[in-house]
Amino acid sequence: MNRSPYVVRKVVRFAHCDPAGIIYYPQYFMLAHDCKEDWFRDGVGYSFKQMITDDRRGFPIVKLDAEFTRPSRLGDDLDFEITVRGIGATSLKLDYRCVCGEEERMRMKSVLVMTDLDSGAAVRIPDWLRARLIEFQEPAKDAS
Repeated sequence: MNRSPYVVRKVVRFAHCDPAGIIYYPQYFMLAHDCKEDWFRDGVGYSFKQMITDDRRGFPIVKLDAEFTRPSRLGDDLDFEITVRGIGATSLKLDYRCVCGEEERMRMKSVLVMTDLDSGAAVRIPDWLRARLIEFQEPAKDAS
């Protein structure tokens, strides 16, 4: 069953904005991270509490590419669409698309690596987690 994209709604708050009432671009990264935490907890079923505190694992970002297409303003409802672009032995390619209504505001491509928090070394993504992540993988493009 494909559950892609996973959507999390966030509202642009006063704290996210510059004096002109427009979202300050680093706030997109904070909002995207909040959405990733929600996705892991509610979509994947693997909360950051379990991952970080209990299992001593993490998924730090090792590559990030963002494009800001339109400004977002105080009070806007933003839908962050999260899609798995690919899964490697230790890595996860996670994409975000931020929209307000039908208007795209931001796109972001990221690469994360599953890491042992005590040693700092990359570790294999367990089969049970890989199976859950695959449910959010973007459908293959039709080659016809």
